[in-house]
Amino acid sequence: MKFAQLSRLLFAALLTAAVTLSGCGKQNDVHEGAKIQEVQNEGVTSPLRQNDLKTFEVELFRTLSVPTASQKDFRILDTKDTPLGTYVLYSIPNNDGLAFAGRRANGSVHLYQAHWPLTVTDPAQDLVVVRAIPPNSGINNGYGVLAGRVYNPFIETIEVNYRDGKKERLDVSHSRGFILVRPGFDSRFVQVRGFSFNGNPYWNIDAR
Repeated sequence: MKFAQLSRLLFAALLTAAVTLSGCGKQNDVHEGAKIQEVQNEGVTSPLRQNDLKTFEVELFRTLSVPTASQKDFRILDTKDTPLGTYVLYSIPNNDGLAFAGRRANGSVHLYQAHWPLTVTDPAQDLVVVRAIPPNSGINNGYGVLAGRVYNPFIETIEVNYRDGKKERLDVSHSRGFILVRPGFDSRFVQVRGFSFNGNPYWNIDAR
């Protein structure tokens, strides 16, 4: 009898300990899950608003150390939004580039990438300079980006032919630049053609 009673007491004690430990494990899992969620949400941004562009400009000048003399010639040529932020194509003397920035919940602007350069190496050949950002670049993964800066004044239309057969035609007569964003597509493999005001082909590059 005493042995049976002792066995029951020992079983009850072990059962209580197991339940207690199980509860602690669940609590720890909840806390860890909350911490992970907090870390993930901390960096979430949204596309820039129109009134964020001045803040973007200030942050860009600070990050790139743009000389005061060059700041007055700064221009935004084109923008394209994605859920996490906005691609901004800009012109600075001898330093044109593409940036990606997002708006935090508190209204501040975060620069994920300040400068993907668009550099003229040969003025006779580089009538249009194109920069492709693959969808696995580490910045806003999942979106393939093709940005271009039009330097020749006679080119007014840009046509982009993708490897999958999709074609886009853009009027660049005023913007002098363009940004194309496609989910999950490697925009490095494209044909880009420039046309003059009368529709004649003027320039092209084919990476397909």
